[in-house]
Amino acid sequence: MFNFFFGSDSRSIEYLNIVKNNNDQLRVITLPPNVSGRGRKLKQNPVEIFCLQNNIPYDYFDPDSVYKNMSNALCVSFGKIFSESFINNNGPIYNIHLSLLPAYRGPSPVETSILMGEKLAGYSIFKIDKNIDAGNIVYQDTFNIHQDTYASDVYEKVLILFNKSYDHICGQLKKEIIVSNNTHSNTKKFIKNDYNILGQDILTAKKMIRAFNVIGPAFIKHNDRLFKIHEYTENENGFPIELSDGTLYPSIITPEGKNKMNIDDYLRGQL
Repeated sequence: MFNFFFGSDSRSIEYLNIVKNNNDQLRVITLPPNVSGRGRKLKQNPVEIFCLQNNIPYDYFDPDSVYKNMSNALCVSFGKIFSESFINNNGPIYNIHLSLLPAYRGPSPVETSILMGEKLAGYSIFKIDKNIDAGNIVYQDTFNIHQDTYASDVYEKVLILFNKSYDHICGQLKKEIIVSNNTHSNTKKFIKNDYNILGQDILTAKKMIRAFNVIGPAFIKHNDRLFKIHEYTENENGFPIELSDGTLYPSIITPEGKNKMNIDDYLRGQL
């Protein structure tokens, strides 16, 4: 069982909720507020806000801390890398990584797997050591992804599987290490320009839209206006976008200066 949880962004919250539901004595470690905006005000991260709203005890991360009562900790989307001394001085910390390690190590495993056209996805739980995403793997699970799978579908699927297998995962923490036959590969941190589908072929553009619908979204400048594209359709509509080898038909967009909307609502507003 996990009795500590490390997390700091919105992707941590659902996992925190699962762990909390299985341990009333959970201790949460998160990051202190950041100075944000023109007013230079302190902004709490989503995990701290969630803890306050749900009366969950939490502390701010201190790299020099030694948690004597840490039996097992789960780390999900935590905005700090643990030092070797912190790892050595504390109980085992396990990280959930959304790939079949050692494939797709690094910050963008879900997005990269979709861009690469993978047909099999999954997640790994490994014991954190001094190397990035390279600790001993204690649990893996797999599932199929398809040509219409979006990144958000993968995130949701992993969460469902983790919740379903929670007790089994906890039982695996002290057992034999899984040896994976997957090829080692790394992923990069995407920047805004990586989301631009201008000049791409239709297949690549569709992969980008599906891959970046969580961290992006994909976008294009069309008729001198910037449009964020959250989803596309295979059916023709009144908003064709010509790419290098075909026509893309968005289904959910965010026009520049507007809110997110489906394409039918946008087209009605142009009449």
